[in-house]
Amino acid sequence: MSSSLKGPTRKRANREGAARAGDKSPHDIPEVGLYPSRDQHASVRVAILSGILFLSGIGALIFETLWLRLSGLAFGNSIWAAALILSSFMAGLALGNGIAAWSRVRRWRPLHLYAVLEVLVAFFGCTAVFGLPLLGELMRPIWQTLWNYQPALLGLRFILSFLILLVPTTAMGLTLPVLIEDPVLRRTNFGRAIGFLYGFNTLGAVAGALLGEGYLIAAFGLHGTGVTAGLAVCIAAGIALLVARYGRDMSPHPKLSAQRIFPLRFETHYPPPWRLLLVSFGTGCILLCLEVVWFRFLRLYVPSSPTAFAVMLAVVLAGIGLGGLASGALHRCSIRPNHLLSVLLLLAAIATLLSYSFFPPALVQMRIGTFDLSWRAITLSSIVLMFPAALLSGILFPSIVANVQARVGNRMNSTGITTFFNTTGAAVGPLLASFLLLPGVGYQWSLVLCAAGYALLGILVSDRSNWSFRRPIGLATAGFWVALALIVVAFPYHRDDLHFGYARHFLGRLVKKVEGPSDTYQLLRYDLFGEPYHYQLLASGFSMSGTSPQSQRYMRMFAYLPLAFRPESEDVLLICYGCGATADAFLHGRHVKIMDVVDISKELLGLADSYSGINYSNPLRDPRVHTFVQDGRFFLQASQRQYDIISGEPPPPKVAGSVNLYTQEFFSLTN
Repeated sequence: MSSSLKGPTRKRANREGAARAGDKSPHDIPEVGLYPSRDQHASVRVAILSGILFLSGIGALIFETLWLRLSGLAFGNSIWAAALILSSFMAGLALGNGIAAWSRVRRWRPLHLYAVLEVLVAFFGCTAVFGLPLLGELMRPIWQTLWNYQPALLGLRFILSFLILLVPTTAMGLTLPVLIEDPVLRRTNFGRAIGFLYGFNTLGAVAGALLGEGYLIAAFGLHGTGVTAGLAVCIAAGIALLVARYGRDMSPHPKLSAQRIFPLRFETHYPPPWRLLLVSFGTGCILLCLEVVWFRFLRLYVPSSPTAFAVMLAVVLAGIGLGGLASGALHRCSIRPNHLLSVLLLLAAIATLLSYSFFPPALVQMRIGTFDLSWRAITLSSIVLMFPAALLSGILFPSIVANVQARVGNRMNSTGITTFFNTTGAAVGPLLASFLLLPGVGYQWSLVLCAAGYALLGILVSDRSNWSFRRPIGLATAGFWVALALIVVAFPYHRDDLHFGYARHFLGRLVKKVEGPSDTYQLLRYDLFGEPYHYQLLASGFSMSGTSPQSQRYMRMFAYLPLAFRPESEDVLLICYGCGATADAFLHGRHVKIMDVVDISKELLGLADSYSGINYSNPLRDPRVHTFVQDGRFFLQASQRQYDIISGEPPPPKVAGSVNLYTQEFFSLTN
């Protein structure tokens, strides 16, 4: 029967058969103009699905920020606790990506499956929002049992956080790969579709970041914001169901059978394009590593507040989202950015170095110790530093996915496996930056190493055309390599001293500077008649503590006042060490035998030996003192020890994460 097909009829049948078989066409470009109604319908479907993913991005980002914020109530706000939550979140996304990479949709319409996934995100996302604040108290007996077994305690916290976020994050990881399987989208260019869908989904995350911090949390509280996020996700699911019901699929779908109701089947066999997947891993790792380094650098100029973090995150996501739209537009114009991967990676390396080199310190500068910097100033500084590299990263990812699809064939599998490697790299990046690069080489050399990583990936992905001077792409590649070499030679390697100087407003004498996993500390000394008069401790650009007479007056009162009410106290707990004034005051208590000092930063405790002055002695050298590097709230939850006095001098509640030390629940733990 098929042999009797002639001319255009036979071509049409072959093309539709190829689409149903998994899009085996190398570049997946339809014959535009042969079927204008279908092309138009596919364009409308791309627009509708982009709107759906925009709503999904709003809800997903709000959920992510709420989970990270509320997890501090259950697992603490230390750098290790934050790393655990982030790793759990990324692991769930990667699991969803992995399922999409090695399975295919069976017996369900993709939009129906997508709607189910979004409902799961909404339900379990809201469950996590309401349940995380209760988890700390429920797990308190177990925390106390394992307190002397810190590795086991750390492992249990990771397992719990992973299980709590498993269902919603896995569903999130599946949504984009499943949606790209919509049969109508097979009538459009794959690179264009993935670019627009990815771009609008990320722009939705921008709206979620700004709405959540700028309005929703203040208006509805954390629980109300969680419900709002779930509502946005459910609206996306409802629109998807309406599109599936009333839209024209142009593809038959068999009815559900009782014997095979599960929508996914693990049956895919294809040779993975390892070089492209390694590039996907590398770009995800470098971008998230850069994000941590960028945020650390900008904190020298902007306050460490949730508002500042939301604006900075929104700028990065806006760059990625607009880059995705640019990639889709390039594919729409029949330009194939997948052949320009090497050049795009070189441009990302150049943008990383130039954005830092030309960052104007005078653009944003707050008064020391204040939180009055405007959204406009934070946005401008973030755009100058982060937007160029983020934009190029947004162009890169859809281009890599399109290149992988040309080799793998199936759209869902290619999107899933590329996103799996990218997400895995994104999980490694923050850990690499926080625990290796920043403490080891500082933020400036971390930026240089990230730029070098982009350049190495450019070499890895390049082919013969990138090195042929007979082709324009070869000339462009050579030109960008020369430009990168010149930038490396002329790079201002001592510019970090200037930025640290602006952070301290060039006041005092710098005694010591420490770039740790969680913050950057500068200890300043002020002399009087050539002798040390007082010290000031800066955490990034914020004056965290000091030893001036005015400062010591109230900090010592945190010890003298409770000792006046309970002079017989023997066991004392001090949460947040600062400059040690409160600790020194407690040690003057007549009956104090044991004082435990809990602080979130090992580096801050290490600065205790850097102070000097008349009659000064390091309180941490006293044999009665024991130090713990831990979040104060989690310490109270997990430690079984009882104290006669619990005191502290935490940072202001506007400092990100510190608000948990000012809540009613925190003070109830001290009883």
